Amino acid sequence: MFRTLIRPLQSARIIQIPIRTTVIVERVHPLTKLRPWENIYDYSKYKYTDFQYRIIRDTDTEKWGNIDVILTEYVEGVGYKGEIVNIPREIAYRELLPAQLALYPTPENIALFEEERKLLVDRPQISPFVMKCRDYLKSTLLQIPINLKLKEWSLTKDNIRVALRRINVMCDEDAIILEDGSINQDTYKLGEEFNIILNINPLVDVSIKCIIVPVDKAKLWDEYQLSKRRPKT
Repeated sequence: MFRTLIRPLQSARIIQIPIRTTVIVERVHPLTKLRPWENIYDYSKYKYTDFQYRIIRDTDTEKWGNIDVILTEYVEGVGYKGEIVNIPREIAYRELLPAQLALYPTPENIALFEEERKLLVDRPQISPFVMKCRDYLKSTLLQIPINLKLKEWSLTKDNIRVALRRINVMCDEDAIILEDGSINQDTYKLGEEFNIILNINPLVDVSIKCIIVPVDKAKLWDEYQLSKRRPKT
């Protein structure tokens, strides 16, 4: 049995992936008993109720779970060449195995990457979640609220840390690096974008686009006091 997979970015390319599907059924009604001399393959002898079944188990709709594979190349966010990783079966069957980016970890395949596996001991490991966090921050425009009505103001790491916390990213001030130097009332024009560097860990950092959003602290305080006076519904 084959399942046809059409990639969204490659409409002209059709990939057929063999799959194994098992469906377990049971009869809804007892089978009609035929006489000994009647042909059991003569379907006209049966009733329509003899062909009604109830599905007990369909392996195609069950959760696939995970599977171990050995990578033949470096796959970003997954692992290095020769590394045995545990990934969802759907990713393995639809992405890595058809593209020959991974193989089943048989003794023969493991022996093919013996040299690469020796190098994995000294190679730093990067979690897939770190790469996902990096990609998320790379595509984010960070809005940093600052009271621009002050005569003198300057962007601090604490302002950036608070802005990151507003998008559910927690970090220390030591992990923040101002890429464009000092930003204050003299060097910044409203609406300009600038970049900062955030060290996710000692091995991975990301450049984040930022923009300063003017905020009136007095107005925010009045709104806060007003919200406390409103009756709770």
